[in-house]
Amino acid sequence: MKRTIRGLAPVLAAAAAGAATLSGVPAQAAPAHSAAVLEVKSATWGQLHVGDCEQDNGTIVIRSDGTGNWSATTLTFQTHSGDVWHSSFDFKTTAGTQLFHAGTFDSPRMNDGNPPPRYPWGKPFTFDASLFSAVDIFKTIQHSSC
Repeated sequence: MKRTIRGLAPVLAAAAAGAATLSGVPAQAAPAHSAAVLEVKSATWGQLHVGDCEQDNGTIVIRSDGTGNWSATTLTFQTHSGDVWHSSFDFKTTAGTQLFHAGTFDSPRMNDGNPPPRYPWGKPFTFDASLFSAVDIFKTIQHSSC
């Protein structure tokens, strides 16, 4: 099963339905001898379900230096064969033009239990830093399957 989650529209609808909480704030300033400030944009999805799997607090972060990170906690409810959560992301402009794609990021192999074990994980990535300012983090789309 595959599910596509948009950033802003679901935020207004309901957080439990896979909405993203979004922010775009400057990170800690560079040392005084440097004029550069590292900017950060991020989106966080609450709880998402795909098939027998769940993702909690998935967060994608991009920085103005062209680095990024994806992190989440995942679990599965009904498997002994090792489900894997897969996520990828499309970053777009305010007008909806595709800028770049990140992922596919794969969770560790997961097994169920009572209660199911939780699997926290994360993956770093890079992108063309010149695209950072054009990214509308509110238009970020997460594609997920499990």
